[in-house]
Amino acid sequence: METLKIGEYDFAYIETIEPVYKNKTVEKFLPQNKYNNKKNLLLHEYGNKDFCKFKLQNAKDVSGVYAWVIQGEYVPVYIGEAKNLKKRFNMGYGTISPRNCFIGGQKTNCKMNNVVFNTYTNGQKIDIYFYETKEYKAIEKELLDYIITPYNVKNNKR
Repeated sequence: METLKIGEYDFAYIETIEPVYKNKTVEKFLPQNKYNNKKNLLLHEYGNKDFCKFKLQNAKDVSGVYAWVIQGEYVPVYIGEAKNLKKRFNMGYGTISPRNCFIGGQKTNCKMNNVVFNTYTNGQKIDIYFYETKEYKAIEKELLDYIITPYNVKNNKR
């Protein structure tokens, strides 16, 4: 099994994200157009982007810290934590809820799904690595205190 050392932790390779394709291109989804916006909410800064759909087939219902790595680079572009890895990816990142595109919605899901869309549209792929632990919040913070990634902003020291 392939591993990736991040800090003092050995992250196990889970799989390469595989978005839904149509006619050999990443199929574009625009869930924001399906939201019944009765309160006239505004889209947040990631809400009007292009999205795709994907699921991790090998993700399990376990807690831990995950890393997104552009295939072949072995440097994380994003580090996150999950109480449940399978739900975090398959119901969070991989399928954008229309409500999440608007102010008050889950911006990170939208931002990272758009990263997948753009990365694959540009001919690259993303591998997911995972470190299983119940101390996922503390370990994510520890890693983000000294690793600067392009897509984490909350905890990076800049």
